[in-house]
Parts: sequence; structure tokens; C-alpha cells
Amino acid sequence: MSRQEPDTRQTGASAERTLAVRKLGVMNRLGELGVDGVASRLERLGGDRGVETEQVKCGYADPVALAASFDADDRVGIRVRLSSAPHGYVLVLFPMESANNAATMMLSDAVSDLSSVDNDLAHSALVELGAMMAYGFMDAWADTFEQQIDVGTPRRLHAPIRDAVAQTLGMDDDLGIYIGARLHLPDRGIDADVLVFPETDTFVTLLELLRLEQVV
Repeated sequence: MSRQEPDTRQTGASAERTLAVRKLGVMNRLGELGVDGVASRLERLGGDRGVETEQVKCGYADPVALAASFDADDRVGIRVRLSSAPHGYVLVLFPMESANNAATMMLSDAVSDLSSVDNDLAHSALVELGAMMAYGFMDAWADTFEQQIDVGTPRRLHAPIRDAVAQTLGMDDDLGIYIGARLHLPDRGIDADVLVFPETDTFVTLLELLRLEQVV
């Protein structure tokens, strides 16, 4: 039986009032659940793929003051669109050295001479890993919200994280809230930032519908 999306007809002002301090703990927990989902996906690669979390954070990305929350270091990664609730976008961004290590990890079992790998193949491998992480993060949310979350085709990004966030915010007037996590794969020398930007009103409505036991 298909699940119906919640009725999200709510004003922006109402959403802002509803997102009270008491919801911050739930949002942090959603970030932790998302990291668990990423770890579950990476286990399918086999081998030692332990995932460590430096931090889970949530907040509101003010387009005028992005420098206070996001740095200007170059990143390579992906952006995917969520075409069902909570809507919005997911970014998975790797620092440059981590991007090289990630491509090596993804190709090591398939390519005998990694020095012969061209840029297109390396980029494809990185997009594949980024998509795996984004899908894993949203798998955990789908289980928590008890509904399917449709994730679109990954689009490659190469930009400072601050610029990638600014571009994302410019795609929808109802974006701003974010939940993010910095992940480490220490055995592979890989760091990655996963950032989810749900549509504000839709996300607030979903939070209101959550039962406590779903996020404990």
C-alpha cells in the first residue's frame, strides 16, 4: 500500500515558530541515523569500511552569512534532488585529497593499474560513492519517517563548500534548514561532508508527525 505524503500547507512564519529548540535534539538524532544509513551502504563494498563521525550539526543557512558556517576550501562531490517529502537536496562533498582516495578505493578492485585511470573514470567512481552515501543517508530517514523518499540522479559538483551551499539555496526559496555530518573512513583516508537541505515547511511538518520512539 502506498504511503501518502503529509499535508504541508503551512506558512513560512508558522514553520519558523514550530521549529522550536525542543526539535534540535530530534534533528541531531536524524543526522546520527543518516550516518548509520551511510555506514550500512558502505558495508556492501566489503572489507574494513568503518565510518566515524566527527560531528553532526543542524542549523539555518543564511545566504547573507554563509561564511560563518561554511568554509571556502575546494570540494568535489555531488548534489541530488529529493523529489518527494521532505523534498530539497542532499550534498556529499569531499576535500580534494579525499576525493582522490575515494576514487582509488572505488576502482581498486576493478582496475589493476590505477595510474592508467583517466579523469572521467575517476569522476564516475567518485559520483558513485557520493550517491551511495546520499542514498544511505536518506534510506535511514525513509525508515524513520515510514515513507519512501525518492532520490534523483546525482549531479557532479566542484566548488568551495560555501559556493555549493549558496547554489543549492538559490534553487528553492523554501530552503535554509540543514542537517549535516562530517564523516571519516580512516582506513582509506577519506573525509566527506553530507548536508541535507529539506524544504522548510515540509520538514517541520514531518518533525511534528514523528513519534518519539522513531528517533530514540
